[in-house]
Amino acid sequence: PVQYAEPEDDSTPLDKHDAKHLQEVIGTFLFYGRAVDNTMLTALSTLASAQTKGTEQTMDALVQLLDYAATHPDAKVRFYKSDMILYVHSDASYLSEAKARSRVGGYFYLGNKDKPPDILKPNGHIHVESRIMKNVMAAASEAGIGALFHNGQEAAHLRNVLKEIDREQTEPTRVTTDNSTADGFANKRTKIGRSKAMDMRFYWIQDRVDQKQFRIHWLQGENNHGDYFTKHHPPSHHTKMRPIYLHTGNSAQSHTPDCRGVLIPSPGSLSSQACDCWRASALARQVGCGSLNLATVPHLVVSS
Repeated sequence: PVQYAEPEDDSTPLDKHDAKHLQEVIGTFLFYGRAVDNTMLTALSTLASAQTKGTEQTMDALVQLLDYAATHPDAKVRFYKSDMILYVHSDASYLSEAKARSRVGGYFYLGNKDKPPDILKPNGHIHVESRIMKNVMAAASEAGIGALFHNGQEAAHLRNVLKEIDREQTEPTRVTTDNSTADGFANKRTKIGRSKAMDMRFYWIQDRVDQKQFRIHWLQGENNHGDYFTKHHPPSHHTKMRPIYLHTGNSAQSHTPDCRGVLIPSPGSLSSQACDCWRASALARQVGCGSLNLATVPHLVVSS
């Protein structure tokens, strides 16, 4: 399907009080999203990009995020014993953000040396990348190469960290992409005809491949774990992918089994008005009556 950027937001701007409230909630959940519940990162990134010029539409998106947090209050990440070999999944979405911008996504995890990584269930993440590219990409292939550049820089840093803790990466780090042009460019199998349109810094990834730091290879998109963090997906996709990135155990929604929250946003169909996620929404909408104290929202607590 063709990806289109969302139209310009022309809803009513937030006043200073509401804008501060927006920043407070983003700041509260940003660490939690990076450390534990990575499924929030794409939404947090989009909200953060609009926090200085938020609108009513931004506030609606914030309420939806709070619904999601209340529906899934105790996210857990499971790590399995491994040889601590770094693996990276890289992806990009083209023209999926406002002002013709693209988003880069990356999933970083540690696995075993001789055993192929588990595609269906990777190890717990040590880092997740979900950011909007500052430059406007000229094509989807350029966005894919830009994603390799951004994720490669993060991987180079992680390789140094692993070396400092006596886990030096003796082999090139395996970087997965689902863009065949980006794969061909990084491995010098594809020659870019109009090279001036390609940002020169993207050639950094070719240099690192030549230096044997990375090994870029192609894998079909449905098995690329970086794809989830590049765009806003429909509810059915969130339901499908959440157990892959987080440890759900036997009860993915243990606190609010009947609460639809962000997954199926239809409050009229709920049988209970005391559902946690919609209580969170009600609190979030009370921004005109005072700043929201997240300590009062049930289950919105970061668990260690």
